[in-house]
Formats: sequence, C-alpha cells, structure tokens
Amino acid sequence: MLVLSLIILGGIVLFVTEAFPVDKVSILILASLVLFRLISPSEALSGFGNPATITVACMLALSFGIERTGALNFLANRIIDLSGGSEVKVLLSVILAVGILSAFINNTAAVAMFIPLCVAVAREQNLAASRLLMPMSFAAIFAGTCTLIGTSTNLLVYGVVQEKLNYSIGMFEVAPLGLIFFGLGSLYLLFIGRRFLPVRELRDDLTERYRLRSYVTELILLPKSPLIGKTLAETRLGKDFDIEVFEIWRGKEKFIATDSSHLRLQEGDILLVSGDPEKLIDIQRRAGVLLEALQVEDRDLEDEDIVLVEAFISPNSRLAESTLADVNFRGTYKANALAIRRHGKSIREKIGRTKLQSGDSLLVLTTHDQLATLRDMSDFLIIEEVRVTPLRKEKAYYATSIFAAIVLIAATGVLEVVEAALIGVALMTLTGCIRLRELYSKMSWTTLVMLGCLIPLGVAMDSTGLASLVATYVINTLRSLGPIAVLSGIYLLTSLLTEVLSNNATAVLMLPIALSAATQLDANATPFIFAVMFAASASFMTPVGYQTNTMIFGPGGYKFSDYIKVGAPLSVLFWLLATIFTPVFWPL
Repeated sequence: MLVLSLIILGGIVLFVTEAFPVDKVSILILASLVLFRLISPSEALSGFGNPATITVACMLALSFGIERTGALNFLANRIIDLSGGSEVKVLLSVILAVGILSAFINNTAAVAMFIPLCVAVAREQNLAASRLLMPMSFAAIFAGTCTLIGTSTNLLVYGVVQEKLNYSIGMFEVAPLGLIFFGLGSLYLLFIGRRFLPVRELRDDLTERYRLRSYVTELILLPKSPLIGKTLAETRLGKDFDIEVFEIWRGKEKFIATDSSHLRLQEGDILLVSGDPEKLIDIQRRAGVLLEALQVEDRDLEDEDIVLVEAFISPNSRLAESTLADVNFRGTYKANALAIRRHGKSIREKIGRTKLQSGDSLLVLTTHDQLATLRDMSDFLIIEEVRVTPLRKEKAYYATSIFAAIVLIAATGVLEVVEAALIGVALMTLTGCIRLRELYSKMSWTTLVMLGCLIPLGVAMDSTGLASLVATYVINTLRSLGPIAVLSGIYLLTSLLTEVLSNNATAVLMLPIALSAATQLDANATPFIFAVMFAASASFMTPVGYQTNTMIFGPGGYKFSDYIKVGAPLSVLFWLLATIFTPVFWPL
C-alpha cells in the first residue's frame, strides 16, 4: 500500500504540474506498477483490451465519420441560425446545439467543431467570443453525462463495472440525473454565470496581441552586401546567426520565406526578421545590410496571397511536447511561426526550441492556399475558418443513419455498447464515411493510451487494499451523518480531484474507493458508481481538469480566475443536486 501510495502521489504531482503529457505520465504509472510487481503482466495489459478502451476508440471513430461528412456542421449551423439578436438567445442556441450533439458524440469533438462556429457567430452578432466559449464548453461537459456514450468517463466506468461486477449500465440509465444537470446548469449559465463572464475581444490586431511590433526588424540589402545573389538557405542567416527570416519585400511584392527557396536576393530587398538584438547588430556589420526597427501591423505582413492567422495546438497534435525545430515546422507545414502564446503570455524568443503544449497558440504566416491545407490537419484548430461546410449528402445520410441505428440497438439491449460500436465502425468504413488513413491521424491516441495504462491502477488499488483503507477513512469520518453523507463525500472528493487531474484518471482512482465504501456500508453499489461517474466529469473551476476547458482557454482569451468565478458556483450546485437526487434515482 505504501509503494502504491507513493506511485499515485507521484502521478498526481506530474499530472498537476504538467511536467509530462498525460499519456506519458500514464505509461510511467503502468511501468511502476509492473516494476514493483503490484500487478501481473496480464493485468498490466488488461486495460488495452477492456471494453471501455475499445468502446471509446469506436465512438471516436463514429464521431469522426459524422464530422467528416459535414453532417455535424450542417446541424450545428441550422440550430445556430435560429438564434435571434440578443446575447441570451444566442447563448441559449449555442448551449442547446452543443448539448444535443455532445449527448451522443464525443464532447471533445463537438467542442472542437463549435469553437470556430462560436467565434463566427460572435462576430456576426457583435459579441465577444469569451461570452460564448466557456458556456459552450461547460454545456458540452454536463450534456455528455446524459447518455452512456456522451463522454469517455462514462464509458470507462461502464467498462470497469461490467468487468468487476458483471453489471451493464444502460444507454440512458444516467439520463434522469444527467437531464437535471443539463437543465439547471443551462439556466445557471444563462441567468447567473453569464454575469461573471469576461468581455474580451479575440480578434484584435494579431501583431499587437502577440507583442510582435517591437520585435520585428527589417534588414535592407545594401549594394555591396555579400547576401546578394544568394537564396535564403545559402545565406545561412538562421544557422550562423539564429535569425528567423519570415518575409521578403521587393518593391510592392511580398514573398513568404517558406515559398522562396529558389528566390535569389537582390539589392534593395527588405528581409523581415526576428532574433537577438546583438546578433542583428553583428549581421549589420558583417553582411552589408541596413538595420531598421519596424512598427509592424497585420496589414504590413499580409497581401492577396499571404495571410496571418492564429493556430491553436489541438489535443491530438503531433506538435504537443515537440519544438518547432523537432518537426521542421517550415518544411512540414509550409508556414512560418512568428510567436507562441501560452496562458495569455507571448513567447517570441527562441520559439524554435520551446516545447509546445496542447492549447498553445501560434502566430502563423502562410499563403492562402496553404491555409486551406492547414485547416484540414488534425494538428491545428484555426478559428479563421469560414462558417459554411459543404454537406456531402449521400455520405451524411449513411453516417447519421448508422449512428442512429447503433444508439437504438445499444439502448434496446439487442447488443452490448461495445458490440454495436464495432459494427458501426465497420459499416462506416464500408460505406466510405470513414477513410482509415484519415482516421488514424484524427484519433485521440492520448486518450486511448491513458485509458489502457490507468485501468490496471484500479486493479492494484483493490489487490493491495489501498482502496479499502481510503474508503474506511471516508466512512469513519462521515458515518455519523448517515450513508447519504458518505455518498456526498465521495462525490465531493471526486469533483475536487477532477479539477487538477484528468477526468478519466480521477474516475480510475475513485471508483475502487467508492465500491469499497458501498461494500463496507452494506449498501447498493449503483449510487456510488454514478456519483463517481458524474463527479469525474464535473470539472468547471480550472482549464486543466477537462480537455474541452483547455481547448477554449486560448480562443476565449480567458484567465485562470475566470474559471473560478463562473465554475465554482456551478460545481457547488451540482454537488448539492447529486447529493439530493442520486439516492432518489438509485436507492442506497
């Protein structure tokens, strides 16, 4: 128990400090469990074959199939278009639209689609995007608890409980409490939480937002410059001086550096560069150039072919935990990254050697043609997208029909959820709704690896007796107040943990404790199971506890304190609702 406690404590520290990505921390935890022989080799691998892991993978694939056909965007646009001019009506439309979709598809996928949509609607209605994005994320979270397939947390609990207790949670068994959460949570966001939302404009001048104006310098090539007649690669400005060249001006023409590999420099050319001031002075002395400070604005960098955009690192991006140099950003994406923005602060120095994180935003200079390619990549979330996505009608009918059939089959108990989901993926593949090569790049491997690695942690907590020990402590503390107080305490502890850990890691950690508490109280385990299921998804007070909250942090221009102001009362409300209604729907 002591060794396992130290492993869990170390994992929590790594999760909270974000020293490593969650999948890497999960692998370290699993390796530690094996190293100290807390689980057998077969138990170590059991997480990857667990119904929860397989079902989550299948539901991600099914969500991708619906998204790829344009059906999601079509439905979302139609609902949003019904909204009137007032902020309350727009917000209500966003909440209902994301709520309906998040109840059935992966809520992370729904939020990824709704971020650019909300930004576009905010501009159309002359609203700040920060007034829509946080309610949208929160609505996606509590709408995901209305069905078994709405969130990976529900599916994780479903898989573990089915394996341990041979108890299969129904498709809509969570709906009674889920709908109460969704209804009252929506009313809170519309009439109370809305008052605490900040008003922050997202789309101001990007060069000003990234504080780039005082950082960009122009180098003017003088007549005797040794750089004349050379290409940018031949000048070795980047390698010898650690200078980033991102644009060339020649008269009225502008050339982006990534598209200028064969362009030979001429007298009078102006190179827009960023770099260390001392290195720039050295270049002026050695390379025959005139150094001038430039108060650059967006329009100075853009023309009919070149565009400046803000690109957010998506949760599944290969850029996460890599540097721009590691992935050869210029060569791979045919674009220039001018600056990085993280948690509201700009990074402009040595950006090529800065490790990127999910949720970071990049100030990117590229061509209009390449921007279309970047939009289709799973590495980025670009909010400058057009709010019209063509509907591939034939494929959309296939995708929505298959998905609806899968939900119906699982809900009626004809097949288990995992069986229905596997059949659904096969059908979408056969009908062309899913192309496997595209699916592999879009799949959230981080989530799947984390599930596979952390599920054995619950096994170790049971086998060592640690779960029983913690449950005994909780019971002894609250027993005098009755079993409902113990249930309430389990929910509260889970909801607090999920603010700093991921929702799935919290569920894995708390489920064995909840089941042990039910056993010691000689109570029905079902209410304790659902207390953990709902509380693990109730992350509203930080941007790190739930993936959708991380995704909106940059696009909304939020601060950590914004989540506390809006999310803390919502968390307390849900704790009280769970304490009152969980024993009503699932008696102790």
